[in-house]
Amino acid sequence: MASAFVWNFFKPPKSGNLPKLIEYWFYVGNHGVKSHPDYLATHLHKNIQPNPKWVYVNFGIFKTDGFIMTGPNKNPVMKQAMEEASKLKPDAEFMMGGFAEAAVTTGESPYPYERPNTHRYLISHFAVPDDIPAGDFEANWKDLTGVDVLEKAVTPEMGYVFSSLYRRVTPHGPYRYVVRSEFSNLHDKEEVGFGLVEKLRDFFGTDALASKKIEADAALSKVVIEMQLD
Repeated sequence: MASAFVWNFFKPPKSGNLPKLIEYWFYVGNHGVKSHPDYLATHLHKNIQPNPKWVYVNFGIFKTDGFIMTGPNKNPVMKQAMEEASKLKPDAEFMMGGFAEAAVTTGESPYPYERPNTHRYLISHFAVPDDIPAGDFEANWKDLTGVDVLEKAVTPEMGYVFSSLYRRVTPHGPYRYVVRSEFSNLHDKEEVGFGLVEKLRDFFGTDALASKKIEADAALSKVVIEMQLD
């Protein structure tokens, strides 16, 4: 059973060369992350929005919080893997953080699980001020993250599966919360998916979030590589 998660948001590299960025991801995964006893899986999402702020988003799944609480600098194997990987792609930049699953619209955690590679995901991230208590935010999470807006906009043919809320539990990372909303039938309806993103972005620009100084954005993505425990 999974109880800890990692979100990494990769910036577009200054030199381009996205294949090298994927090579960087593979190297860290194979030589660092997969060696940890808590490791279950990682999903590399490609941002398919035009002009993306993040080109890839990595989602790591772990049995316990041992990996995320140790951090790469205190894990010799992970530290060495990242140092070696940086030689492959010196300009690789990403934001990271360790998270716990705070809520799921279905009421049950889905991990670990298998799903077709045709699924698409709306990934939203939230910079939430520290003076907003976690309990207050999470009690109203569907309202504050736009999931209520999303669920009113979806139609059966889109294949909406569920949305999950993740709370950052490590001190590092720019985003206090991340939401991943899964769809089974947007693979041939990307324009529809982009429309859902715009509905979320419209909501993120309203006073509902601005009055609380919450900053947010969303993007449509697909899993391009999945790395499982051997």
